[in-house]
Amino acid sequence: MGVAEETLSPAWMHEDSAKTAKTLGLTCYDTLEPLLDPAAVDAVIVCSEPARHAALAARALKAGLHVLVDKPIGTGSEDIAALAAAEAAAGKSLSVINRLHSPAVQRLRRWIDAGNMGLPLHVDVEWFASGAHFATSVERPELVVAPALSGGGEILNFLLYPVDYIRFLTGLEIVEVHCEASTLFSELHRDNAVEDTAIASLLLENGVTATVTLGRLPAAPGLGPVSSSIRILGSHGNASSDDDKPQVSRFDTAGGVSALPVEGPSSIAILRRMLNQWVQDVRGGRRPSYGLADAAASPPSKLTAFRKELPCLRSDTAWLAPDTSVWWPSKRYQKLGLRSPQL
Repeated sequence: MGVAEETLSPAWMHEDSAKTAKTLGLTCYDTLEPLLDPAAVDAVIVCSEPARHAALAARALKAGLHVLVDKPIGTGSEDIAALAAAEAAAGKSLSVINRLHSPAVQRLRRWIDAGNMGLPLHVDVEWFASGAHFATSVERPELVVAPALSGGGEILNFLLYPVDYIRFLTGLEIVEVHCEASTLFSELHRDNAVEDTAIASLLLENGVTATVTLGRLPAAPGLGPVSSSIRILGSHGNASSDDDKPQVSRFDTAGGVSALPVEGPSSIAILRRMLNQWVQDVRGGRRPSYGLADAAASPPSKLTAFRKELPCLRSDTAWLAPDTSVWWPSKRYQKLGLRSPQL
């Protein structure tokens, strides 16, 4: 095992890779070749800045390796097309970091399958990252806010997770999206002309609806860097979940209250479960349950560009599926009825 960086990458990327390797007790390579040798390596994890995710994943697939890539899988529809071609030609599996192994989400799915709520009619998801943890939860803020590295703002960074939840819980695909985005809190986001918050209204198949509120807030309503909650309204009942629960609450003699999720911070616990399952799938020769098609179903994954212009924060292109209409806030709140490219 090891950590590798492309030879021509900037010095700070090599420094960050070396620091990660030292922390984990691994060898650090200043070229990718040692970790692209199928005689010595079975699988790689791509966790570079988002702008290189697709190219590095495609290169590893072409080398004959199984690949797990961080989200987002790419910054444009051409990235998805290239990955699909590389995966098909290589005959190896491509999976993407996801949060569907959340115990809370799995429990909701079991309740739905058991018919406890009847038919799901509406899903509401809130997804917030805490700005108080920005310096520690993200290695470098520019990996999120600088378009040359991130490809966009928090929509591209986060919307994948709520959409995953919605598709997983309902089994339905998205038909239409209306989205409004803004920069409400972060000067870093404003300086880079990317949004820090967004609200999306989704129309799914069979007339089911969903809403997503996401953003990077000064202080998120959760126990760690990220908090998410889900509410499902069904034909015969409703249910809600929180990734931070179940949790143990501690009341001290000074009147203070603290809480800790049973399996530890939700992001760590969910990632541990996902990685364990991915390793088992690769070892067992099984195709991972979450693949390119799942990640590509998230609206931002099909962006052909994600350029913002302050103060109106208007997207220059549309996304998602055929016949999708999308609202982007502009001075006139002009409706854009654009179509996305086909995969």
